[in-house]
Amino acid sequence: MPYKLNESKRHHIPKQRYKLSNWSEYNHALKNRGRIDLWLSDDIETWWTHSDRVYDGTGSSQHYTDQAILTCHELRVIF
Repeated sequence: MPYKLNESKRHHIPKQRYKLSNWSEYNHALKNRGRIDLWLSDDIETWWTHSDRVYDGTGSSQHYTDQAILTCHELRVIF
């Protein structure tokens, strides 16, 4: 095996070991890895859903405004 030919002459870097004392904080940091927070203005609440929605008893989902749907699509394109 050619990669073992000069094994004794190579400089061996020891594997780093980290001593963790706070495992709950470490686990929380792993959960939040890759998290993206978005800040949107407060006036979004006024135009996010239709205020004049008719409840016809069918159990349909909320009807969002066109501006809310476009905002979601733009966020999807960005990320």
